Amino acid sequence: MRITKHVLAPVGFAAAVSVALAGCVSGGGSSGSGGEVTYWGAFYAPTTEEAFQEIFVDSFNADSDVQVDMEVKELTTIGQLTDTAVSAGQAPDIVYSDGPSSASDFARADRTIPLDEYAQEYGWEDTFLPWAYELSTVDGKVSSVPASYGSMVLYYNTEVFEEHGWTPPTTLAEFEKVAQEADEAGMVPLGGGNAGYQGMSEWLVTAVLNAAVGPEKIHDVLTGEASFTDPEFVAAIELIQDWIDKGWLAGGAESYFTTDDTANVTGLANGTTAMYLSGTWSFNSLSEVFEDPSTWGWAPLPSLSDSVEPGVFPLAIGTALSVSADSADPDAAASFIDHVAGDVDRALSYTARTGENPPPLAVSADQFPEEVDERTVQLYSQIPESTNVGYATWTFFPPKTDSYLITEFDKVVTGDSTADEYLSGMQDVFDEEFEAGATLTPFTPQTGD
Repeated sequence: MRITKHVLAPVGFAAAVSVALAGCVSGGGSSGSGGEVTYWGAFYAPTTEEAFQEIFVDSFNADSDVQVDMEVKELTTIGQLTDTAVSAGQAPDIVYSDGPSSASDFARADRTIPLDEYAQEYGWEDTFLPWAYELSTVDGKVSSVPASYGSMVLYYNTEVFEEHGWTPPTTLAEFEKVAQEADEAGMVPLGGGNAGYQGMSEWLVTAVLNAAVGPEKIHDVLTGEASFTDPEFVAAIELIQDWIDKGWLAGGAESYFTTDDTANVTGLANGTTAMYLSGTWSFNSLSEVFEDPSTWGWAPLPSLSDSVEPGVFPLAIGTALSVSADSADPDAAASFIDHVAGDVDRALSYTARTGENPPPLAVSADQFPEEVDERTVQLYSQIPESTNVGYATWTFFPPKTDSYLITEFDKVVTGDSTADEYLSGMQDVFDEEFEAGATLTPFTPQTGD
């Protein structure tokens, strides 16, 4: 998913990418001349850029003959710039992707190289959580390295919930009770919308599919054993339509297209929005927007059907880094990628300073520095221990299916497409990719490995 993340200028548009890192090298593989690897970094704030420079770039350069020269780009254009450079054969050394799905496209087009020898050299199979390492392979070969990960959660204002006597919902009935009472109190029950970034719709769909359909059924679809047109999926999309019709989601269909992430986060902060389903990349944004940063809270997703256990965590890789097939020094590029993503202490030091999502490393609560927000520690301690884990669409769905999910969802909002029509079209696109071998292998549900 493409991102842009800037406080009060779409704050969480950082979507699944949750990054402060997007990497590639400028024109033609500069590492072969002058011993440099030029890295494109994109950051939501100058302090985040400074932290990345010090923790990753400067420390690497201090111990390496090859120097990384980071060039800072705009978050809103980093993905497009990378795609254009790769398509044009400009040979960036380190290729940024907004997840394994995009990275697999580059690998299958032979625009990036297999990383198996580096995976063995740096021990990546043991370094990263099993599901993330498996997703980084294409046709049995390691093609990318996961540099950040997170999930979808429910956000709320702790003071507002206390004032109304609410607790974070765990079931559909509890969710709708809070939504109904919030509506009666003149609040927007559930934040949403895609103004400025159409991909915001995907956050909502990911959360609802995982909470209403469940990981097992999603896994069956991704492996060709079920269909998006099955009743569970239809019911999930119809649930969203019901929220829109009631005015619960973003205040209704019209305001859905005029509401952005900043408005949703601000609504939580000022008490005009009750709940918001969004990604864990928003942790830092929330702390910046709330006047009292201690008053925002998160909770695992509620169950939205009787067949799904409460608290599912849809797993999402926000940033995947690969080595270009045109790189003049792939060894140096792979070494820097490992420096960014492969060391727990370094990664958590960056999280402590910036609030950014860490790579999918095996981490226990006692490994986090004291200055890391306790809400972050809770999240990244719970996810690796949970067996109730699901699938973020931008991480596990093949590229064309994921694009369809986003672009065609507007018709669901406006009422120009029924749930059946929307999902039938999605299945048609998925079938084409599945038959072409363009899908990724999802982990086995309820195990996380």
